[in-house]
Amino acid sequence: MARSEVARSPLGHVLATVRAFGGFTVVITNNRRIVYASELARSLLPRDASRLIHPELVAVATEAWKERDLISRARAVSSLGPLRNVVIQAAVVERRWILLSVIDRTEEVRAAQMRHDFVSNLRHELRTPVTSIGLIAQALNSCAGDQAAVEQFAGRLGDVAARLEQLVDGMLALSQAQDQTANRPLPIVRVSDLMERAAYQALETARSKGVKLRTKKRTEARVRGDAEALVTALENLLANAIHYSPKGSRVSMSSVLDEAEGTVSVHIVDQGIGIAAEDQGRVFERFYRTDQARSHRSGGTGLGLAIVKHTALSHGGSVAVDSQPGSGSIFTFTLPICSEEPN
Repeated sequence: MARSEVARSPLGHVLATVRAFGGFTVVITNNRRIVYASELARSLLPRDASRLIHPELVAVATEAWKERDLISRARAVSSLGPLRNVVIQAAVVERRWILLSVIDRTEEVRAAQMRHDFVSNLRHELRTPVTSIGLIAQALNSCAGDQAAVEQFAGRLGDVAARLEQLVDGMLALSQAQDQTANRPLPIVRVSDLMERAAYQALETARSKGVKLRTKKRTEARVRGDAEALVTALENLLANAIHYSPKGSRVSMSSVLDEAEGTVSVHIVDQGIGIAAEDQGRVFERFYRTDQARSHRSGGTGLGLAIVKHTALSHGGSVAVDSQPGSGSIFTFTLPICSEEPN
């Protein structure tokens, strides 16, 4: 059907309404010939396609044609560009065409999964210290007359309480990092200032471990971002590098501007134990530890790198690691640059 004919047909009135709403919309015949596709649909469907071949869309369209009713189905899809979780709606129009619309629920599903994971992880991680507090309390009750034992158990109770506080603070920081995707104006900050603040805050940790901390080449690149969150992310990377570095070794931080890519990268290099290839893809997961026993002994929560990852993502950036066991690691924190002047 020619475009002018479509405009004059009953379908034309439907399409006029559809165009006003925008989004992902396709109109097909019962043999899957595409009569109309919105701009978004054309960008996500195969180029120059004259027939609809997307299996999930075809299945819902077929069901609507058979039932002659409005059909709405939630689907996980893998071939609609950035759309991963959608609701596909289909209805028969004028007994001749099938109108398909796709509602994107990707971000909604992702947020729900993050909330579920957050609660599940928190419940799991809190169980051990809470159980320990109960056991220590019972032990204190049973040795009320033994001053040495009371002091010993009181000290253990303090250690558990400190770890519990550290864990809660980490979970709150992670939750905040995940929520930074909200649309809000962000100030312009200098990467060199962020690096200087992070290095200053990590300096005492490095000294106590006998690790030399060096800030090398620094670019004057600027980025849009939450300065406190970005400093925390860099500090977490430095703390991680220092934690796994032997006494007398060196941790360095430098930045490199890539004008062609429009990015600036902060590299944190250590001479530590390194990370096995099979662990490198998972070190940014919350509570993932390459050495569970060692991390618990040293008080690690397993949240630092997860906070780094979500802070990078919420600022339109990324974080990556390159490492060899026994040869140290290089963590790269990358952000898009901003050409405007700082506020």
